[in-house]
Amino acid sequence: MGTSYFDRSTTAAGTKSRPPGGRARLAVAFVTLLVVGTDLFVISPLLPGISDQYGVSAATAGNSVTVFSLAYMAGAPLAGALADRLGRRAVLIAGLLLFGVANAATGLSPDFAVLLAARVVAGLAASSITPSVQALVGQSAPAERRGSWMAVATAGFLVSLATGAPTGTAVASLFSWRETFVGLGVLAALLGGLNAIAWPRGAGTAAPAAATGGPQPLAGPRLVDKVRAVSVTGLWAFAVYSLYTYIGTGLSEVAGLSTGWVATALVLYGVGAVAGSLSGGRLADRFGTSKVVVASLVLLSALELMLDAAFHAPGWVLLVVLGLFALVSYPCLPAYQSRLVGAFPRNTGSVMAWNSCFMYLGTSAGSAAGGTLLSSAGFSWIAPVGAVAGLAGALVYVRWALPHEAAVPIASSRALHR
Repeated sequence: MGTSYFDRSTTAAGTKSRPPGGRARLAVAFVTLLVVGTDLFVISPLLPGISDQYGVSAATAGNSVTVFSLAYMAGAPLAGALADRLGRRAVLIAGLLLFGVANAATGLSPDFAVLLAARVVAGLAASSITPSVQALVGQSAPAERRGSWMAVATAGFLVSLATGAPTGTAVASLFSWRETFVGLGVLAALLGGLNAIAWPRGAGTAAPAAATGGPQPLAGPRLVDKVRAVSVTGLWAFAVYSLYTYIGTGLSEVAGLSTGWVATALVLYGVGAVAGSLSGGRLADRFGTSKVVVASLVLLSALELMLDAAFHAPGWVLLVVLGLFALVSYPCLPAYQSRLVGAFPRNTGSVMAWNSCFMYLGTSAGSAAGGTLLSSAGFSWIAPVGAVAGLAGALVYVRWALPHEAAVPIASSRALHR
């Protein structure tokens, strides 16, 4: 079994052993990304309450989501650079504590301007949490199980996709939208303490060349190298979320499904996404990241076209194709994140930060493109455009994303952890 350089200890006899706690760290990582994801998705059902509280329109209240996303995208590159310089553990803990304060301030905001400022701070804090967690998990995982570990951590965020909105609705119905954010703030502060315990001091500090037992691929990559590497994630997010953002509209207005069937379809999608992510990690560990990334991107494009036709098929056919679409789409994400960790071992924090930034950028661009197509050309045009983006992602991965010297296969990357 391979080990990361900060998971090893040397005994008096000179032998090396790995301390226990890997599963506990993975559990903490899962819950951390679950809470951060919940903060993003929980706000949708809370917007009416925020709108009424401050006497603003629903569209104006929605700006709280926009400023959070913009702050995240702006802060991620800086947070990643700080993580590479100061250590991912330190940046993660500081980010969680700031995230907790920002969420508490959101819930206690006396007016809408203060709430917007608090959401900006929350977005900046979140931009330091997600990539730091991913970098720590990727570095601490045994090389031959890195994909599986990344998949479990990523699953935390994907679970929040399905649970965030219902959680917000439930808490708001019992209390109000304010208690929802204060509760998230308390959880974030507690997770700051849990992560401080879970990750040993020095965890996430870039390993010197001597510690890895070999030369570091792309030890000092240029910004353009990082951006072109994470462009694959941006294209993946565009392909998936250009359609997913408006899937409810398609299910109800095009397929004519009832509210109950729409809810069932969305749950099925969430289950498929989590199952796809977890299986993607295992498949990447077994067959290599390249095969999984390319296969996932090609299959999601094919299923997206099938899904476009399935909206006019019987309901059960639509649900099956929708579940398969989620199942084949999400293996790409943990597999490619695993590849990035292996390709940029000394710059994992900044690369994962840029990766998160491009995922948000791809999601936003996909949603905007889907909305434009929906209002101008019709719902049926969204899936073909998303399919083209998926195929473009596969082509970019094969031909351009990673420089030749950075494309380290999983099998050979074990040398980095000996």
